[in-house]
Amino acid sequence: MSQRENAKSARKERASDKEKLKAEKKLAKARIRSERAARAKSKRERSGSTSFIKQLMGSASRSDRSKKAHEEKLKRQKKARAQAGEIASYIGYDAIYKDGIAQVEDGLFSQTIEFSDISYQSARRENQQNIFTVLSSLYNYFGADSCVQLTIANVPIPDEEIGKKRFFKASDPDTEKYAKEYNRILNDKMREGVSNLTRHRYLTYMVGADDVWEAVPKLSRIKGDVIDTLSRIRCEAHALNGTERIEAIQSQLRPKSPFTFDWDKVSPVSNTRTKDLIAPALIDFKPHGRADIFRVDDAYGCVVSIRTFGSMLEDDYLAKIIDLPMPLSVNLHIQPIAQSDALALVKRQLDWMDKEIIDEQMSAMKKGYDYTILPPELRYSKEEAEELLDFLRNKNERLFTYTGLIYTYADTVEALERQVDQIVSIGQGNSLGIEPLYYRQRQALNSVLPLGMNHIDVARYLTTGQIAMQMPFASLELNQEGGGYYGQSKQSGNLVICNRKKLASPMGFVCGKPGSGKSFSVKREITNTVLAYPEDEIIIFDPAGEYGNLIEALGGVNVRLAPDADTALNPFDLSDVEGRADAAQLAFKIDAFLALSSAMMAESSEGLPEADKSIITRCVEAAYSRCADGQGMPTLSDFHEILNGQPEAEARDIALRYERYVTGALSFFNRQSNVGFDNRITNIDLHDLSTNMRVFGMLTALEAVRNRMYANFERGITTWLYIDEVQSLFGHPTIIDYFAKFWAEGRKFNLICTGISQNTSHMLTHERARTMVLNSDFMLLHKQASQDLAAWADMLSLSAAEKEYIDESIKAGEGLLVAGGARVPIRDDFPKGALYDLWNTKPEEIAQLKRAHLFESNAKRGRG
Repeated sequence: MSQRENAKSARKERASDKEKLKAEKKLAKARIRSERAARAKSKRERSGSTSFIKQLMGSASRSDRSKKAHEEKLKRQKKARAQAGEIASYIGYDAIYKDGIAQVEDGLFSQTIEFSDISYQSARRENQQNIFTVLSSLYNYFGADSCVQLTIANVPIPDEEIGKKRFFKASDPDTEKYAKEYNRILNDKMREGVSNLTRHRYLTYMVGADDVWEAVPKLSRIKGDVIDTLSRIRCEAHALNGTERIEAIQSQLRPKSPFTFDWDKVSPVSNTRTKDLIAPALIDFKPHGRADIFRVDDAYGCVVSIRTFGSMLEDDYLAKIIDLPMPLSVNLHIQPIAQSDALALVKRQLDWMDKEIIDEQMSAMKKGYDYTILPPELRYSKEEAEELLDFLRNKNERLFTYTGLIYTYADTVEALERQVDQIVSIGQGNSLGIEPLYYRQRQALNSVLPLGMNHIDVARYLTTGQIAMQMPFASLELNQEGGGYYGQSKQSGNLVICNRKKLASPMGFVCGKPGSGKSFSVKREITNTVLAYPEDEIIIFDPAGEYGNLIEALGGVNVRLAPDADTALNPFDLSDVEGRADAAQLAFKIDAFLALSSAMMAESSEGLPEADKSIITRCVEAAYSRCADGQGMPTLSDFHEILNGQPEAEARDIALRYERYVTGALSFFNRQSNVGFDNRITNIDLHDLSTNMRVFGMLTALEAVRNRMYANFERGITTWLYIDEVQSLFGHPTIIDYFAKFWAEGRKFNLICTGISQNTSHMLTHERARTMVLNSDFMLLHKQASQDLAAWADMLSLSAAEKEYIDESIKAGEGLLVAGGARVPIRDDFPKGALYDLWNTKPEEIAQLKRAHLFESNAKRGRG
């Protein structure tokens, strides 16, 4: 081909390319016009043209004007607060009332709820999902007219308390030396704690009202709904009263000062306000010329802000910050946005993005580029905005204005800088941008007080799920006032103090393999109870005869049930039960005798036939009727005689089964009771009874305990019952039914019952037994055999991490404490001494101790 022809062909190709480009531009312009027309049509459809719509738009405009006026007023109040020359006037509230309600600003009132910790980080995935769902519903509950502040505060235990705290009073001469030793040991262990911090979780909500009387019903309704919602995840919550709330504020405002507030010092005559009594003597917001820290009295503080999040928000980032062994508080200020406003906001963003996309496409066509290729950041932003719009419309998500603040303090600037660096480092490791607040520490300090008001204009938008993902639950600490010692936290080393009386259902179980520390733990809790509650009564069922030395040391009595013993318990006894309904007592006694009869049928696991139940019921009623004329309580002889008088052959078979308990060597239950429970600690020793007789004896003793429980309830006294080898009561359906009824009734009459077992998989195969476990809020699990571990994992929905706390690899004394919604991994290296010797059950150490005592006594006799 010639050169002229080549040039001609090239011109044709260029002309063809130009025509194609023109056609593409026309198509792009047509597409853009079409998109604009569709958006305009959609906008017209949304806005409408009727007078009714215009009226709504007019009212919305008036609402916007009112909202702007309110915002301007609030800005002026915040500015005045920040510029206050007097310290007390600077503190971010006007008044706090005795019921805990605070007037934060003119027309704004808040209330604070404190809620307990629960096990989240080690929980199973489905349990975590349930907690996330509940917290999402909690945040969605608040309306656009309210403000919410979540505070998690690590408050140091005062220095004067560390090593000097009195856990138990030395009031009884029998137990005084043990109380002193126990206090010394626990104070030593207190020093071993990683942080020696107490952790508080507060949820503060604020509403608008003309005065406090209008605010009270609003806040009361919110309080009830919040507490009910938190109870769904077994989170205990209560509203702080005025004193508690002022203490919570002072713990952040004056962290180094003791709390000495007294309502009697508040006086309108002298114009003394609550905040005058907690105001620091000095606040310097430019110490050493610094603009990112402040000084309050003798402490230096710093508030930093959570500015950015990574692409994936993890649910444990807060936990990692909270678990830092330092005093700090994390505050999340959450302002709900009305759903209509949130949708309009996202749509406006999408409109701007569409405009930017069109501009990008026009620019690309002018430059001859492919207009369908968009910058990645713009494309991703558009996808995120569309996803957010879908969440708000279809997935029960709401939009919030969010401000995250972290406050820490120290004795020196150097120590404070180290703590801030640790916080920032943890944030960086979790893709968080944590930055200082220069020249805004004055506003920041008021923002971290649990008052519900955010004074910092640093915010971003987050959805319900993004906020609920920021879990306020870290490594679980259990430190309940008035409780007993159960070990040290495996994670922090802090003392684990549990008060079973504060649990919704204090019934419970202590389970573990032989040698796992089970008996040691039970004896320790018995000692806790004796020392902590001097008025309570304690009864122990001791099938192995291993509690006798402990009971004697604590001033209790041992009651031995055996064929050669002088003590007797009458199964028919109704002493100490004055004033109880006869019909109810008779019904329970019938259940007891059905269980006793079932205990004698060792060859059958099916329980009693219905005919036998009817005969036993008839004869129990007849026995009480025979003795109703003041002849005392019936005995097994009366019952046996009545059985023999019945026409049915089954009655004679039942009588034959009872015969060995009526005459002969085993007839020691066929007498009137001569065992009293006058001593507050009673150990019922069943060691010398055979296996069948032991169950019979335990059931008979349970009836005596039930009588005592009623009497103690009338006197306002709690009865503690410990049943060792409790699995023996789950051998027959009738016995299980009786024991389950006893367990359920006991909760109503201040009975705290503890079942102790080394073989739980067999026990948990029974439906009634499983129900008893599920209705119990206390479980202390030590090392478990593989079969028992599987049963507990299924029963309590244990996670993989929680199963590791009770598997074969752990040491004696370690385990998992379940107390209500709390699940705490524990360890216990209790030092040797008088208490250790009382609780110790290791055969070799006991033998060594006995040899030492024998040697000492022989030496004394030799000297004599």
